Amino acid sequence: MSNDTGAVARQRHYTSLRNADREVLRGTWSIGFGDPGFTTQFGIPPKPSVQHTATSIYKIITDARWLHRGACLACSWEGPDQRRRDAAIEDAHDHTHPGWRDLPILERAPTAKGSRIWWLHVRASYPQGWFDAGGPLRLYAEPPFDRHEVGAAPGGGFILHEARRKAQPPSTMQLTLE
Repeated sequence: MSNDTGAVARQRHYTSLRNADREVLRGTWSIGFGDPGFTTQFGIPPKPSVQHTATSIYKIITDARWLHRGACLACSWEGPDQRRRDAAIEDAHDHTHPGWRDLPILERAPTAKGSRIWWLHVRASYPQGWFDAGGPLRLYAEPPFDRHEVGAAPGGGFILHEARRKAQPPSTMQLTLE
């Protein structure tokens, strides 16, 4: 087992386990399927990126219990253990793009007819250069599209879905006449 940390080091170790037992592979940290830097066990491990890039790593504890961590493709940073992938991705963005939680949450693009205006609104709502640096786009979740989407934001960053807050019913007080 390698003690190196960081997504690239973990994936390099994972791809070195060519003839390993299935249980060894399941218990080894590796980059999540489809996340930035992902390669199969027999693939070529990723090279470190030139800018901080969010990804997630995972390992399987039991069939019903997986652990996820946010990680960076440019340095050895890893986040805390999380039960859900989306929470790990958010941790990774806290490292790679601090301040993302303060950005506005937008509605999904309307029909294709209004998408040009929508994209202009998105770019105007976020800091200049945000998407060029791989920054995430925050959108309201519309089931079944409620998982964070890799590579779907302008510039190749994540779309981070946020659940809508449920409206609180107005509180009223019943008055009695005497």
